[in-house]
Amino acid sequence: MSAFSAAVAAGPGRRSGWFLAAPFRPFFIGASLFAASAVPVWLWLYLIEPVEVAGMPALAWHAHEMVFGYLPAVMAGYLLSLAGAGTGEGEGALPGRSIALLFFLWIAGRLLPLVVPFAVGTAVDVLFPLAVAGVLLKLSRFPSAKQSKHGLVLFPLLAAASLAHRVFALGDGAADYEMVALLSRLGISVGALLIGAVGGRLVPELTRLALGDEAGERVPEPYRRFDLIALLSLSAGLVAWVLVPSHPLTFVLAGMAALINLARLVRWRGFLLGDLPTLALHGGYLWLIAGLCLAALAASPASLVPADAALHALSAGAIGTMTLAVMARLAVSAEPGRLVGKAVRLAIVLVHAGALLRVAAPFVVDLYRPLLAGGGTFWSAAFFLFFVVQIMPLFGGRGRIRET
Repeated sequence: MSAFSAAVAAGPGRRSGWFLAAPFRPFFIGASLFAASAVPVWLWLYLIEPVEVAGMPALAWHAHEMVFGYLPAVMAGYLLSLAGAGTGEGEGALPGRSIALLFFLWIAGRLLPLVVPFAVGTAVDVLFPLAVAGVLLKLSRFPSAKQSKHGLVLFPLLAAASLAHRVFALGDGAADYEMVALLSRLGISVGALLIGAVGGRLVPELTRLALGDEAGERVPEPYRRFDLIALLSLSAGLVAWVLVPSHPLTFVLAGMAALINLARLVRWRGFLLGDLPTLALHGGYLWLIAGLCLAALAASPASLVPADAALHALSAGAIGTMTLAVMARLAVSAEPGRLVGKAVRLAIVLVHAGALLRVAAPFVVDLYRPLLAGGGTFWSAAFFLFFVVQIMPLFGGRGRIRET
């Protein structure tokens, strides 16, 4: 049994109740509600009343909360669930009180910076990723926690980038703005690399399960040396995009990464699928490839596309769609025909539509604001719908929600 399958199948025998019975649940529920609410707030600030939020310009706050607020919560829920899979109630299990403390730190990092002095809010903001890294370090001692090693590097990196992002966002100079943009790209790249690393094993595994015996020999290619080449190319393309987004080097490296990872995606045989929740994982990886393509075109000598398009293809597109697809696979049993299954499928359609409108906005200057508002509305609606699906058991709602 894979680590992912073990995380899904693990028993619910915790005393801390349904909400804390599995590490993914509070973080997926919290992240979904946060994504559903933070984007409309940003749209209101941008379109109606531009003000400072949490000591930062509204645009910097929006970028900070989506990259360093939403993303780490989803990462924590996923990696902590995999790290604790198979440990049972013994020495390696993650108790409900630890999950509750981590979740409290995440909420504090989102709310306290709004009302406390900047220095205090900045300190609170970095506590969550550092605490998650500490828990993953402890869990990594157990054989069942192999996947936790991703977080041992990524969460400290997110903490450092989050701290620097808030500090540089405090200023108004051009150098500060450039550094804030660089750090935003760095945070997005962390999420993109996680998609490439973890998704590179998860997507073909779930595709193989969805195809079953009917696919015969037409199954996803196993993890081989080509996957390592794809990851190296992805890393090189993203590093170039973070450091020199307008340089010809980014045009070359990001373009090569897009082509290699497109070949990787084709090897996973997603075109054979008829199951939308599994196909959504392929769609999320396709957004990653689209983001690399747009980054390459934006860095071309002719600047063929707006730089903003690449940024949102990787964030609202790749990260937004892939995180929703992964959360749905881990947290919800979305069988076709059931109320929950229909809701999850609608959420998948909405999040892709929202990302598409957001990426299209800078291409159509005259319709920029309507496309921005429409994209944000669809994207947020997708996460609100998924939030409702997850909390349905609290109100006796029908449809199977995973009890792990």
